[in-house]
Amino acid sequence: MTTVLFDLRTIFLVGGCTAALGALAFEGLARMYRPAAAAMRRYALALAAIGAGMSLIALRDSGLPDWLGYVGMNCLQSAGIVLTADATLRLFGRVQPAWLLGGQLGGLAVLWAWLGSDPDFATDRVLATSVLHLACSVVCVVAIRRTGSWRQQPYVRTLATFFTGYALIHLLRVVAALIGVPATAGGVFAPSPAQIGFVLAFALSPIALAMIVQMMLHARISGELHRRATTDELTGLHSRRHFFELSRERLREPHARDTVHHLLMIDLDHFKSVNDRFGHAVGDRALRHAAAVLKKALKNAGLLGRYGGEEFCALIRSCSDADANRTIDELRRALEAAPMRAGAATIVLTASIGAVPVDDSESLERLLVHADQCVYQAKTEGRNRVVRLGEMMAEPVV
Repeated sequence: MTTVLFDLRTIFLVGGCTAALGALAFEGLARMYRPAAAAMRRYALALAAIGAGMSLIALRDSGLPDWLGYVGMNCLQSAGIVLTADATLRLFGRVQPAWLLGGQLGGLAVLWAWLGSDPDFATDRVLATSVLHLACSVVCVVAIRRTGSWRQQPYVRTLATFFTGYALIHLLRVVAALIGVPATAGGVFAPSPAQIGFVLAFALSPIALAMIVQMMLHARISGELHRRATTDELTGLHSRRHFFELSRERLREPHARDTVHHLLMIDLDHFKSVNDRFGHAVGDRALRHAAAVLKKALKNAGLLGRYGGEEFCALIRSCSDADANRTIDELRRALEAAPMRAGAATIVLTASIGAVPVDDSESLERLLVHADQCVYQAKTEGRNRVVRLGEMMAEPVV
């Protein structure tokens, strides 16, 4: 008596059930992550079609009409992989026209109706199926590799690897069909090692796809939450809390003792008049403009964050006090030399800067109070200047 370790009908039936679970998982993801809801619902529809197609394969030759077991199954499987490719494109910001998607699905329906269930067309059906799955997988890999997140997020690379492996499996199946390997010619239920391996990979791929995309979205959500917690939404600079965290880390580095550090408070001059005269929308533009100018001028010399309102804070490192003085005054001059346009008007932004030398990482808040006092002195002395513990580092600008 021979024991069959892998019953292919059972594998297809289990694959259909896991695909249905994957579809439900994607529907849940659509509710959890609104920015990718359209892509998640496409994935859900794709896996529902694939799951239904697998179930029809499992029921083939058991009283099911041939048109449903062959034509219907192939239409569902083809719609599933086409919708999977469409969902992947949407997930990475590429939306194909509705007419193009409809044309693909309609053309495939005509193809499967033509190939039908005739045993003489079995190899043709295998070739058509595998070429379609191969092409859609390649489209997914290319779309993923063209995104900026390709090198930044591990799960994005995992998704590309998944589609690459899936494409290779179908490439091997195309080659096998072309050279007439018996496993391919023996039908979908041929109990050969090659066919068993293909069916296992095919049945497990929907749930594997759902798991990879879910992990990728969780990584995206985590990254987005981290960005919102550490970045000022308006200017894109470090938030106040994150600025102090990074500053403390930098000051604790082993080589920090050999470097001169200064904590700066940068306060834009007469900023209220910008809001009053041009409105808050222009005021927000002015803040973004000032942040961009200061960041470009600072380069790699330190950290820059938004403290609040029209105030920025910076931690700069230099080789000496004289070098620090030059760097700080370059910040002030860079802002003054970069006016912005507001309609027909030109807005010249200037800043009063307070600078305090930093000795250790635990006194930043206390030192910032002193830097704020220096800013106050710069304001009273005429604005658009740098004050370092009461010492004038730039002549008043009239």
